[in-house]
Amino acid sequence: MGIEKFRFDGKRALVVGGASGMGLAAATLLGELGASVSIADVKEPLADVGTYLPLDLRDRAAIDGFVGALDAPVHVLLSCAGVADGTPGLPQINFIGQRHLIDAALDRDLLPAGGAIGMIASIGGIAWQKHLDVIGEFLDQADFDTASAWIDAHPEHAHYAFSKQAMITYCARRAPALSRRQLRINCIAPGPTMTPLMQSGEGWLDFEAAFRTAMDHPGSEPEEQAYPLVFLVSDAASFISGHCLVADLGFTAGGTAGTVESPFLPLLLE
Repeated sequence: MGIEKFRFDGKRALVVGGASGMGLAAATLLGELGASVSIADVKEPLADVGTYLPLDLRDRAAIDGFVGALDAPVHVLLSCAGVADGTPGLPQINFIGQRHLIDAALDRDLLPAGGAIGMIASIGGIAWQKHLDVIGEFLDQADFDTASAWIDAHPEHAHYAFSKQAMITYCARRAPALSRRQLRINCIAPGPTMTPLMQSGEGWLDFEAAFRTAMDHPGSEPEEQAYPLVFLVSDAASFISGHCLVADLGFTAGGTAGTVESPFLPLLLE
């Protein structure tokens, strides 16, 4: 018992959406901690931290082929892909495709006992418990095609916040059954983080500026989100599952408690 519980020596890690931002930071950290790392993304990683495997999460057949070609074991599966509102295929990239990949990997028993899944949600999904009826209806569409069809029929939910609410709820729903297979699933909910996504639009930068004003602190760096994400898939977190770890320096907690004020908080907490 000791520091080795935080390491990944002899383990294989697959980082989906690891080409940049928090995913790349997590892939880099896993490699530094001893893991053999593969990155799956539609674009090549900005740094060489492991094997690159092309993957388009908008394409169900591509995901099936990708998972079918994977060799066991995959001890750590990180689900880190994320795009901003207005991006074609957002529901598939941000959640549907990632869920399909995870479920397909589980169906093939690629994750051995003791394996762990980590996902990157957002404080944009932190109000998930207030919307369980509609999120549950969506998650009950259990495969890629039916979930995509549900979104097509409910375009008001084809946005970033709903995809992150779905992800947090998915982790909560899946954890008990996975624990019976000696597997764990968790996610983090980052606050504003200086990634390519954060810099993709004026609205994101406005959010970071509001956070900076409210907290007297800039948004996080990708590495500051990689640390808690990688912790959650380490053996040091062996009794944690179904949890969403909020990593926003107390921004939303303070908003809930009434000690932080920001025009963005009502939007996040409702």
